[in-house]
Amino acid sequence: MQKKLAVLLAGLALPALAQAAHELSAEERLMRLEAQQAELYHTLSEKKEAGLHSPITDRLHLSGLLEVEGFWADETPEGLSEKTGDLTLATAQLGIGAQINDRLTADLTLLFEEGEDEDFTVDEAFVTFENGPWSLQAGRLYLPFGVFHTSLVSDPLTLGLGETRETALVGGWGNDLISVSGFVFNGESREAGRDDQIRDFGAALNLMPAEGMELGVSFLSDLADTDAGLLEGVDNEFEDAVGAWSAYAIVRQGPVELSAEVLSALRRFKAAELGVDDDGKGDKPLAWNLELAWTLRENWLLAARLEGSDELFAPELQYGAAVSWGLLENSALALEYLHGEFDDAVAPDAERDQLTVQLAVEF
Repeated sequence: MQKKLAVLLAGLALPALAQAAHELSAEERLMRLEAQQAELYHTLSEKKEAGLHSPITDRLHLSGLLEVEGFWADETPEGLSEKTGDLTLATAQLGIGAQINDRLTADLTLLFEEGEDEDFTVDEAFVTFENGPWSLQAGRLYLPFGVFHTSLVSDPLTLGLGETRETALVGGWGNDLISVSGFVFNGESREAGRDDQIRDFGAALNLMPAEGMELGVSFLSDLADTDAGLLEGVDNEFEDAVGAWSAYAIVRQGPVELSAEVLSALRRFKAAELGVDDDGKGDKPLAWNLELAWTLRENWLLAARLEGSDELFAPELQYGAAVSWGLLENSALALEYLHGEFDDAVAPDAERDQLTVQLAVEF
């Protein structure tokens, strides 16, 4: 985000803004596009880092994010119409970062979400050690499983299934072309009768093979450890762990961006552990998301989404669009519409139409 703001300020100050697009290099055109986009962030990790990182002292900086949302929904479970609406403080996020020395940093993020915890909670707290292309993180943080890229207001279904926050060790190595990471932690779920020990792990690989293209895959040893709480109904115990995988691709060309992601269990859970559709076979949860975003003009972004899920208590198919406007510096106003259709085996004859308005401000 600092890069985007720096580019924008530089663009306002330099006569180069008057140049025709064909006189700029590909990198300069991409940086200009990034500076014009209305969205404040596009991924979970970017959201957690959102804010201006204003310096407090030589070593400390402060950042924050506020999101106020109004939504109206018309749901039809089993053919009965239910209309709801509310105005909520969706996100109040405060981050504090410390530069201990040239290799060691510490980050603390406090989070309030209305309807979740009616108080600030420690969302992330970790230290990062960097030595050239190598890095090591230790503490409570979101693991690099899945990317969850989106240009809409609502979280994609992939995030609902795969988002994972744990106290972990995360090691990584990377350059401009490739980055790899691996992590270990002790998750909430465990094998029945086994000792409570550090047995969970995962890995991620990201590639930037060409300008405007990004690809990646990741693996998690136990899907029941994600924040989806798949096995809460059986006290988070299982007979055998079910791993999961995720893959994504992002392609940018001029003002257009296409992104896709899929996240799935590697095999079925036991029927006694997870069976939302009651077919007696056990479930193999899956979620996918496909989005197309188009920068219409300066500070205006139009995005469309097509997504779905299988063997989850979530829409089997959902689609919609959003438009966002960077109305003032460091702020965005967005309007989103989504229509969701559920599998009859999960929620008979259920559909949902939802309209959301969001005002996001970072400081």
